[in-house]
Amino acid sequence: MWAVPVVGLLLSAGQVQAQDEVGEFIRAGKEDAGKLVRAYAEPASKAFGHGLNGGWFNSGKAMKLGRFDVRVFATATFSPEEDRTFDLSKLGLTMVRDENGRVFDPNTPVLSPTIFGKDEEGPELTLYAKARRTVAGQSVEVEERVGSINAPQGAGYTFLPVPMAQVSLGLIKDTEVAVRYSPKVKYDDFEGELWGVGLKHGIKQWIPVISMIPGFDITVFGGYTHLKSAYRGLDVPLRDEDRPYATAQQQDPQYYAGQAVTLSTKAWTGSLVVSKTLSVLTAYAGVRYSNVETDLNVEGAYPVTAYRTTAPYNRYVEDITDPLLLNMKDSQWGATGGLRLKLLVFSLYGEYTLAKYPTATAGIGLGFN
Repeated sequence: MWAVPVVGLLLSAGQVQAQDEVGEFIRAGKEDAGKLVRAYAEPASKAFGHGLNGGWFNSGKAMKLGRFDVRVFATATFSPEEDRTFDLSKLGLTMVRDENGRVFDPNTPVLSPTIFGKDEEGPELTLYAKARRTVAGQSVEVEERVGSINAPQGAGYTFLPVPMAQVSLGLIKDTEVAVRYSPKVKYDDFEGELWGVGLKHGIKQWIPVISMIPGFDITVFGGYTHLKSAYRGLDVPLRDEDRPYATAQQQDPQYYAGQAVTLSTKAWTGSLVVSKTLSVLTAYAGVRYSNVETDLNVEGAYPVTAYRTTAPYNRYVEDITDPLLLNMKDSQWGATGGLRLKLLVFSLYGEYTLAKYPTATAGIGLGFN
């Protein structure tokens, strides 16, 4: 059983550049960086998780005892229009201002692309740090400008593909089990591992009135998938303009090595499915509940410009270690419909789930089912 965690890292969105630009958010400090990364990446977290919940079945009938099939398929999850941008003015940023150094006005929208946004840079952001200065013999707190960054660009497309493979096996009592599994796979700076299990059970047999009606099948299905992934090529170096304020150790090119983003995505789903088979064609439809949860962890040390809080209140480079741990959740209901064409031991199938994050699945199967 093999699965392909091609988009295992949510922040990738098909481009390493977006990874590094998101890493630049860390320069804003922990509090503001968490708000910015969540706003940028959360739509991909939702889309990827709902994609993992797709493709589990291609009929409303469980396979008979001993029957099996192997399927390879891909699910594409589409982002809604409102999740392709986010409003910087609504995030409650404290040390991040607009390009002119002004505090964002919550009544004046400032839109920036999420991962699903246009392939163009977001607004310029000015970074500030708290400092202390001596004024008229008194120590007072002020805010000093320490640099600027651009909000990261979007990927330029509005869907996220999730390729997958699984094996399904028929058991007793109109029950079928499905398994997904991938050992740890590494490709350049990306790595991922996945496992999942699903269970389908025919309920028509337990409902006397319905069991007497021929020609269709009813099943309930539940499935769980867990993906762990990482991108270990993050590169947020010491900026040239900050070198005068850094220690000799911080100026070592290898000092900030080991920066990474790791994710743990858990997706579970439940469905009620009805199907009808006519010769080689099976049509199925049902309702689906999808629940996803992702923990995003930014690891390593990152250089952030700061000011000392004691005299002489000079500027320096502070190392922030493991700055972010974000938990992102989502759930949705959807209506699913699909068709399967069975030709001897081969099958072709496709389905669509109508939901806030809609999904489309297409796949091929090989087996005796």
